[in-house]
Amino acid sequence: MDPNNIQQENNRDRRFIQSQNKVRTWLSNNSLTLSLSGIVILLASFAIYITVMELRSQSMILMAVALVMILIAFVTRFTEVREAVTARSGQYTTNTIVMITAFTIILLLLGYISFENSLRLDMTSAKQFTLAPQTKEILKKIDQPIRVTGYFDPNDSRQELAKRAVDDFFHEFNRTSSLFTYEFVDPDLKPSQARRDGIQEYPTLVFKIPDSKNKPHLFTPYLFDQQFEVSEQHLVSSLLITTGLKQKAIYFTTGHGEREVNDANDGSDGYGFARRGLLGENYRICTVNLKQIEFIPTEGDNTPCGQVPASVLIIAGPTGGFLNHERDIIEKYLLDGGRLLLLIDGPNRVDINKTLSKWGVKVADGSIIDLASSSTGDPRSPIIQRDQYNLDNRITKVLDNTFFTEAIAIQDVIKRAPEGLPLNPDEKNITLTPLAFSSPFSCYTSFKDQNDCYAVDSVKGPHVMAMAVEAKAPVGSDTVVDPDAKTTSIVIFGDSDFASNKFYYAFSNGDFFINSVDWLAERYDLISIRSKPVAFRQLILTQKEFDFIRYSSWFLLPLGIILLAGIAWWNRR
Repeated sequence: MDPNNIQQENNRDRRFIQSQNKVRTWLSNNSLTLSLSGIVILLASFAIYITVMELRSQSMILMAVALVMILIAFVTRFTEVREAVTARSGQYTTNTIVMITAFTIILLLLGYISFENSLRLDMTSAKQFTLAPQTKEILKKIDQPIRVTGYFDPNDSRQELAKRAVDDFFHEFNRTSSLFTYEFVDPDLKPSQARRDGIQEYPTLVFKIPDSKNKPHLFTPYLFDQQFEVSEQHLVSSLLITTGLKQKAIYFTTGHGEREVNDANDGSDGYGFARRGLLGENYRICTVNLKQIEFIPTEGDNTPCGQVPASVLIIAGPTGGFLNHERDIIEKYLLDGGRLLLLIDGPNRVDINKTLSKWGVKVADGSIIDLASSSTGDPRSPIIQRDQYNLDNRITKVLDNTFFTEAIAIQDVIKRAPEGLPLNPDEKNITLTPLAFSSPFSCYTSFKDQNDCYAVDSVKGPHVMAMAVEAKAPVGSDTVVDPDAKTTSIVIFGDSDFASNKFYYAFSNGDFFINSVDWLAERYDLISIRSKPVAFRQLILTQKEFDFIRYSSWFLLPLGIILLAGIAWWNRR
């Protein structure tokens, strides 16, 4: 072999070994930096992996690079690492690392288990994050998938607040029924999808059944007092419409001083909150002036108000009288199997009693005074407690306390057959079911200034303050033996204030009203306790209290940690 070639090969080998030694020296000198950099990159890339879905592939590459950096640093300093680990101090360090690693793994496992089996506890006083029992029942009965797409503008803070409220509700919907799913879409990022769903304004929720030919239902939250209003009832109503539940019409009479259904002012005497509650139950609200019509429709396929069949007729707190023509329209509606919700204020309603007496009841000539169960200092404002309801009736079995004002008694005027004799036709045709009573220490009196039960005309209680009537025929008719005969249903309240905006959310007032409508409309599955509105509770602090909270949060916890560290150091010095 040529000596020159041998010399060149030796030179190449020498240069390779020198380069290899330089790399090893550099790696050895910078192994600590390399390992620390690898750990930082590994943690950062892992954080990106679990938080930013779009960068998962890039973060996996970074994690691989970090692991290679850590491995190289470990190999180049393998001897030192082995000696450090096998030394006494190294064993302590190793044990510490093992315990920290085990503790971290346990925390991760607990986090994963809790995520897969999450349990939320609603600690708010109004249970604002807990679905009403009625909503849960509806969700459990869903038998086909429902998909909701929410379109919200992320640049509008009001819409972001509404989106957060919707997300809270929908999260609970999904927990109750896996067939319910939802997503939120930025309409500016996906304009084509927004156009396909027919979005005209934001925010809008699109309720649809996948692969269904039915047109999706669009719900746009109301803008009220510079905020978008989204309630559980609104969302449930949209859910019912999507599932194909037929919308029933509720008629409110007008023209006699009745409560105004379009008055939604808080604290007013209107029925705006009651109207909102009915809309949340998927009812359609219509108003009717009996002076302008010839009859109340009970059947048909027409849709405009005035022509759509009336599932329930509501007469809410009339102050004026009804003409003979108007009473004839009401009586004809009832004879045709109609359903009436009557809320009466004040005694001596001769016109009302002319209609009610045909169905076996009348309103008493006086107001109820309840000395045992009433608002503080006002015995004319009785409170109906649990033991004062008819707990066997669907309307009242789920109710809590109810608050009335200036209530009047409902009386049974059916002539009963003497005990031991067969029932007369009226007793067979008409069933009267008391729903709520005053306490045994009550009475009714015609004296307006009387606040006790010692007046000469006082009639001792308990008295019926709400009554349900089911009748096959009016008073005086022959016994109806046809089991398929139309049934007239009436619910009578001796007060209309309890369902006004002023008292609608007090106790179970609103539930009593809506449950009665559901019972009359034969929507028995909706009878329940409904969610209450979210109450805003502001924490008001004095300057001293505010300073205490601020400075204690700044200094108290750090000082406590320093104190514990000092005690530990003192014990181990």
